[in-house]
Amino acid sequence: MEDKVQLFSPGSLGTCWYGKYHYMEPWVGCAHACPYCYARTRGAVTNSLQEKATTFGKPALLMERSELLREIERETGSGRLEILKLCRYTDIFTPEFVADGLALEILRILASSRVRRIILTTKGLPDEALIQLMIAHREKFSYNLAARPSCVVEDSVLAGFDAGLTPLEPRLEAGSRLAAAGVLTTVHMDPFVAGLDDADQALLPFLDRLKDHCLHRVMFSYLLFSNRIMPTMEAALPAEALKDLMASYDFSGAHKVLPGQEDTASYSLRNDVIRDSVEKTVTILQERGFDFVLCSLKSVRGLSTRKFNRSMLCDGKFYA
Repeated sequence: MEDKVQLFSPGSLGTCWYGKYHYMEPWVGCAHACPYCYARTRGAVTNSLQEKATTFGKPALLMERSELLREIERETGSGRLEILKLCRYTDIFTPEFVADGLALEILRILASSRVRRIILTTKGLPDEALIQLMIAHREKFSYNLAARPSCVVEDSVLAGFDAGLTPLEPRLEAGSRLAAAGVLTTVHMDPFVAGLDDADQALLPFLDRLKDHCLHRVMFSYLLFSNRIMPTMEAALPAEALKDLMASYDFSGAHKVLPGQEDTASYSLRNDVIRDSVEKTVTILQERGFDFVLCSLKSVRGLSTRKFNRSMLCDGKFYA
């Protein structure tokens, strides 16, 4: 396991494509302030933040700006990188770096590089220049917009999950424009909270909003709990809401999400909870005509293979 954040690093074996991709991290830290964020407490991140004398909420470039751009151009032009994922520990559309043009400079380099595919997952908002760049290179980009159903519920107990994000509507509008122009666009319902994001008052109007924007592709992935996120979760959620949420989890033993990486140890939902949630959510997605995949289906025992097609298990090809 790396001890500091690297500009480029190979994908982990326990993830999509079984490691056949690379991550790119131009900076360390993220401004979105998501209370469930796993990256905040990863060892490589905390070590790099300490080295940069900054905090997670105040991102710092891994190297001086001109050097950073040169290194990105050099490495993406080498032919060694085929699939690039943006990002593991941060967001390429961090507001500060969208505003100052750095995100655009980076994507211009990637668009003209030898990288075949750029898988971009974001909770941020691309500006007009970024949207036009992705449209111009639609064959290279896969755009994944992260948003959760409960964000449409007024006075949701999960409001603290989205407090640091750009409002949903402009993000959906950006995704809609990209999809209409031929950029492969998927909505990531992540992290999906069983009992709240699958509730009718959240999921149904959220999917209506997606349909209104002609967004028909969805991935959903359930929230994992860990001791490392407890302080930020306690600060973001009402005490009773957090207690109710935790009651759905199996705390009898943590499991490492990624092999050999101790700081990925997490707790999953009780199997009866995730099974019921998946069955309800998938049924609604099927009825409404969405193309979709589920992350971590392998951990859900007892799903009816007659009722649900195993192809809904995400293997990375949904974005490729």
